[in-house]
Amino acid sequence: MSNKLSAQFLRYLLVGGTSFGMEYGLFWLLFHFSTPLLLANTVAYLTIFFVNFVLMRLWAFKSQGNVQRQILLSAVLVGFNLLASNAVIYLLVNQLLVPALIAKVIVMLMVVGWNFVLYKKVIYR
Repeated sequence: MSNKLSAQFLRYLLVGGTSFGMEYGLFWLLFHFSTPLLLANTVAYLTIFFVNFVLMRLWAFKSQGNVQRQILLSAVLVGFNLLASNAVIYLLVNQLLVPALIAKVIVMLMVVGWNFVLYKKVIYR
C-alpha cells in the first residue's frame, strides 16, 4: 500500500471511528428513551451522514470533485446502507434475538466493509 493510500485510509478510519461513536451514541440515546428500533437506527444513521459526508470529502479524501455528483452518489449509498442496515438489524434483533446494542455494532461494521472501496473508487475518485 502506498504512503498516500495509507494516509488516506488512516484518515478514513479516523473519520469513520468518530462517526461510529457519534452514531452509536445517538442510537443508544434514542433506543434507551424508547424510540422504536428501526426509527432509532434511521435517525442516528441519517443524522451522522451529513457530518460524515463533509469530513470524508474535505479531510479524508481531500476531494476537489463535483460536489453535486458526490452528494447524489453518497445519497444512493446512504439509501442502500440504510435499507441494508435496517433489514439486518431487524433480523438480528427480532429473529436471532441478538441484543439491539450488539446488533447495531454488527451492522455498523458490516457497512464499513464496503464503504471505503465505494468512497475511494466511485464517490471521491
